[in-house]
Amino acid sequence: MPILTTNYSAALVELIRANEAPVDGIEVGPWFKPQKIGQLQQEFPTRRFYFHAGGLLWRYRSMNEALARLREYLSLFQDPWVSLHIELLPLHVYRLSSRLGLNLPPPKAENAINKILEHLSQVKAALDIPIILENLASLPAQKYAYAAIPTTIREIVASTDSGLLLDLAHARVAASYQGMEVERYLEKLPLERVRQIHVSGARVQRGYLCDAHESLGAEDYAILKWVLERTQPQIVTLEYIREAQALRKQIRNLREIITG
Repeated sequence: MPILTTNYSAALVELIRANEAPVDGIEVGPWFKPQKIGQLQQEFPTRRFYFHAGGLLWRYRSMNEALARLREYLSLFQDPWVSLHIELLPLHVYRLSSRLGLNLPPPKAENAINKILEHLSQVKAALDIPIILENLASLPAQKYAYAAIPTTIREIVASTDSGLLLDLAHARVAASYQGMEVERYLEKLPLERVRQIHVSGARVQRGYLCDAHESLGAEDYAILKWVLERTQPQIVTLEYIREAQALRKQIRNLREIITG
């Protein structure tokens, strides 16, 4: 049975202090500095913290600098792996397209794949723990679609011998952009390699479905149940940081689903 974790947030702190947060751990990421994470661990010593590196490695000018920063973070944890994004589109492309609607030319798919494989090879050589890779959602414009094509994700995961961090909201979004039922999309992913699952509520914004990190709806719970029947994750993580009462309800619902 997987353990249940959720993102650190003010809403979670409110529930913890009211003894209404039945989660097994708290996920944090590089949006907090290492010093801040250390403070949180001291503030909640009975809670286990997990680290999601996300796109950390792709934010630095050199891999040496990025790896040094990653090691600094990992020294604070005893995680079974390090989780990273499969980022095939540059950060500025995501930002300008999603925020301003500017669809800049993306790098060629082959070049982007080769680049991330090269980076991941350096990560694997430098670290002593396994890697799990998270599927991202791409962007609505068709020319960006290769960043979330299931065969591309499968190729990268297999080539690096990594596990999969399956983000279900990202899968929903990618499937909608590719005109595919989400279950059909998921079937094409390397479900046999799933080690962790991220869940969050998707919403339609500016005419497109996106991972809004809102509260989970009926479809989100249904997809999670479908996936749990076909995978054996060690961790299920709720990515929600808004309202305490909504967080409590989602935690309870997820606990029921996980325990069967």
